[in-house]
Parts: sequence; structure tokens; C-alpha cells
Amino acid sequence: MNTGTSEIPAATRNPCIPGNVEDIETLKRELMKAEVRLAKARATVISAEIDIKVLRARLKAHAR
Repeated sequence: MNTGTSEIPAATRNPCIPGNVEDIETLKRELMKAEVRLAKARATVISAEIDIKVLRARLKAHAR
């Protein structure tokens, strides 16, 4: 009886070919580095936005 769900063997889903493991590990490291760079860039943007708000407030205070 076919219930419409078929189980795909793990070897078919994730074939582990020698040599690919090294490529995958390299890609994982590169991805992690890119995520760190992105986090640093976001922190820089947030810091710049805060600086702008503070400087605008100081400018308004001096203009009065």
C-alpha cells in the first residue's frame, strides 16, 4: 500500500564523496567569515546612526 510518502535513503540525500568534505568545510569557514564581516558592518552602521543623532541634537542645542 502506497501512502504517498516515500523515504529517501540518507546516502541519496547527502552523498559524501571524498574531496567534497574539504570543499564543504572550506565553504562553511568562508560563510562564517562573511557572517562576521556582516555583523561588524551592521554594528558600524548602527554606531554611525547613533553618532548622527547625537550630533544633530548637539547642533540643535547650539542653534537655540
